[in-house]
Amino acid sequence: MNSSRFKAIHPIAKSIFSRLALAGMIASLVLAIPATVMGYRFYTSRSAYLTNKGAEALARGEPIEAKQFADRLWKKGYESAAHVMRGKIFLAQAKARLENAPLPFPYEGVQRASQMVLSGAGLNAYPPVLRVPGWLAPVQIQWPFSRQISGVDDLIDALGEFAQVMEDDPWAAEATVLASECLVRLGDSRSAEQVLIPLVRRQPDNLEAHRWLSAIYVDVNAEIPAAAHLREWIRLDRQDPRPYRLFCLIMRDTEEGYPEAIEGYRKLLQLDLKPGERATVLKDLAETQIAVADYPHALETLAEVPGVFQNRPSIRLLRAECLQGLSNNNEARRIADEILKENPNLASALLFRAKIYLQENQPHSAIALLEKLVARHPNHGQARQSLMIAYRTVGDDRRAAEQKQIVDLLQGSRTRLMELQSVTAKNPWNGPARLEAALLNSGINYSEALAWIRFALASSPEDPRIRKAWVQLVGYQPPPLLRDFQRRHQRKADNQ
Repeated sequence: MNSSRFKAIHPIAKSIFSRLALAGMIASLVLAIPATVMGYRFYTSRSAYLTNKGAEALARGEPIEAKQFADRLWKKGYESAAHVMRGKIFLAQAKARLENAPLPFPYEGVQRASQMVLSGAGLNAYPPVLRVPGWLAPVQIQWPFSRQISGVDDLIDALGEFAQVMEDDPWAAEATVLASECLVRLGDSRSAEQVLIPLVRRQPDNLEAHRWLSAIYVDVNAEIPAAAHLREWIRLDRQDPRPYRLFCLIMRDTEEGYPEAIEGYRKLLQLDLKPGERATVLKDLAETQIAVADYPHALETLAEVPGVFQNRPSIRLLRAECLQGLSNNNEARRIADEILKENPNLASALLFRAKIYLQENQPHSAIALLEKLVARHPNHGQARQSLMIAYRTVGDDRRAAEQKQIVDLLQGSRTRLMELQSVTAKNPWNGPARLEAALLNSGINYSEALAWIRFALASSPEDPRIRKAWVQLVGYQPPPLLRDFQRRHQRKADNQ
């Protein structure tokens, strides 16, 4: 009987318990909804969330949305994060305006090498400025500099936001790097260095700081500190190809640096490079191997150059130089003759072929090529030296003496330039030394003169002698000083 009653009650109890469990679950869900909403509101109000969302908006090119997140950061009490976000917005706007500005580049405060630290820059985004620093001069449009400069107001506003972040703040490191970028873009590289050096002392693994210091020192042609920070950049990001080539160019500037340059080029070639970039690096490596008379390996390096670039005169001439070094003069001569047939005025080919003629005791043939070369390049030191030897060989002492006089004058200038180079390599802020190098080069190599006056202005932008020489060499007024930008910006703000 009891068993029958239990069987009758069991379905009823099961139904009651099920209803109670369901009610409990509903109650739990009802109670959980406010907690979930509160959790979501807490998560979406955190500084990291708001900062990331603001950065994503900027990456999409939506500064208005980014500003909304900056305002939310400020309202939540994340003042430093808000300053950094607002500064990034101003900086992004400045970059957009600069990219759309007409040539020439609005102000030389942004030097060519600085572009290599921008996220989208590839290996070819900067030239080998330490080897051929005047690369841009022939294509610059000589316009007066008094025209409106794009992006300056945004850069100054960005700098003002970054300057609000205190040194002991968790956001200080990022604000410092961003502020230094603004300073470099405004032509005040020395102030940028002064804020970055303490930062890398506190944070030796701060990649962005080392990248901007590398660019600053390359822009003033200070090889020693540039190499130090390029080396750190490589250490911290071994997969980035951008710092390798400049580092190798600095290293191969002296015989002691050849081994490290060769090693650097080989590491660079292991990275993901475009065919044109690979060809350039292989050419640089082959030149360095030839400098140490490693002709067999130089030939192997040249053989790796992508096929589309194999027939370029520079690559073929390097191959001829290797063959000559290996005593294969017939093949070297054949290549040089082919190049001159296609490019009769190519200076490097004229000099190379003339030297072969001298080695084969054919001075008259050498003289014909060398006279053609110095007629087009009167300050070509190697050509003058070879021409002097050729004249002596044929017994023309008068012309040999004339060439020796020119060679001695050129050598005197070269010697002084080497002395100045040793000074500027160590001291990034010695503007007078860079100015002297510019003036010395003005009578020898105009592109080098333009490069050195740019180095001088980046080093000492307030020096009136440098600014005057800039006008004489470049043909238009130098960029205004940072304080001039700031005064103009203040007057504009006061009038609003």
